[in-house]
Amino acid sequence: MRILRDESGQAVALTAVCLTMLMGMTALAIDVGYMQYRQIKLQTAADSAAIAAGLEISNCSKVVCANMKTAAEQALIEDGITTTTITPSANKCTVSNSTGLAMIINVGPCVLGSGDPNNGNSNMAEVVLTQPTSTILGAVLGISAFNLVARAEAGEAYYLNSGGGNCIYTKSLSFNSTGVFKLTSCGVYDNGNLQTNNDDAVTATTFLYAGTWSPNNCNNSCTWTLGDSETGPTYTNNAQSDPLASLQTNEPGQPAASSTASNTTPTTGTTMQPGYYANGFTLNSNVTVNLTPGLYYMNGSIIVNTGSVLECTTCTGGAGVTLYFNSGTLQPNSAGTIELSAPTVSGDSTGTILANGAGAVNMLIWMAANNSSGLTIDAQSQSYFNGVIYLPDGTLTLNSGSSVTINGSSSATALDALSIMVDSNQIFDINGSGGYLGGGGQTLGQFALAE
Repeated sequence: MRILRDESGQAVALTAVCLTMLMGMTALAIDVGYMQYRQIKLQTAADSAAIAAGLEISNCSKVVCANMKTAAEQALIEDGITTTTITPSANKCTVSNSTGLAMIINVGPCVLGSGDPNNGNSNMAEVVLTQPTSTILGAVLGISAFNLVARAEAGEAYYLNSGGGNCIYTKSLSFNSTGVFKLTSCGVYDNGNLQTNNDDAVTATTFLYAGTWSPNNCNNSCTWTLGDSETGPTYTNNAQSDPLASLQTNEPGQPAASSTASNTTPTTGTTMQPGYYANGFTLNSNVTVNLTPGLYYMNGSIIVNTGSVLECTTCTGGAGVTLYFNSGTLQPNSAGTIELSAPTVSGDSTGTILANGAGAVNMLIWMAANNSSGLTIDAQSQSYFNGVIYLPDGTLTLNSGSSVTINGSSSATALDALSIMVDSNQIFDINGSGGYLGGGGQTLGQFALAE
């Protein structure tokens, strides 16, 4: 019985058990901290790779291409996650454990499925990194490695909310009789004085006004095809300021004179070059002139007369033109044709002005803050304006004759003007802009890391 009651040696055994548990917990704490460090490093690399891949979306025609893979691989090297290139998998929506560092690139995102608001959005690049990482002391508890996963998305911010943004913003929208707006996947926002008239029609995801509305003869004859359960223009007390106001302090600087600036009356077959134009230029009747992609800094007007065509045949793959009017305006006269697209590839750290005079992201027609010349679009039905038309101190007038549809073949347009006038029997289409001017928390010209 004395032997059974003898407690000598129990403290040693208990201490041994406690020390073992303490060592295990210490090992776990060390490894958790280490894994968190490695996870943060992997996530930083995924963010960088997603941005690098996303910047190539337009150049790659919105699919995963060699340039996109190379850019993402280089981002991993620059972040110190690896010293050699790896071969990414493309368009793989299922993530599994890897035996070494592995990368997936998707355009658009698909790993999270319908739970991702950007699921399937071809304007967004998704990068997923997986990397097995050995534990330091975890083997004590039988855990020798963890498979770390990091995911990121990046793309053009104004595309993030394809159904909830605005592509028309003004402080005074006025319709004459039978004026028609047909908007696809975006809305109208009037921040001042809205006026309508008989037989006007608007198709849009939303139509909001924050000031006053004068329906005039519109009460029983207008047609509103709207989302958000709206039955017509809807008052909101959530007044919004000009979504592009920041661009007024980030206007382009005057570049060197264009090599074709002296050609003020170009003839058919002429190719104009970007740069500074002190006097503008005029297309006389039945003349076709091509613009080279880039920034056109105007201190005079561009006039497109009857039967003439102003186009940019090389505005592809993200390249485009920006017509910046320090003074003067674009003047497309009746039966003239304009077929132009803005740049869509992000540039320097501001996300707005492109390097080397290449223009401004998504800005097609841009008037200086103190330029009140205004713009009247009086063009043929085949005309299109891919990009933003921004008149912070001017009136945009849409007037192309009875029942002529303008901009029907455009893929992305937005209007931001101090005031907008839609003349009688005018039909203007805005297709696929997806909220260029925000409205769902998104703003123009910001290339963004989404997740």
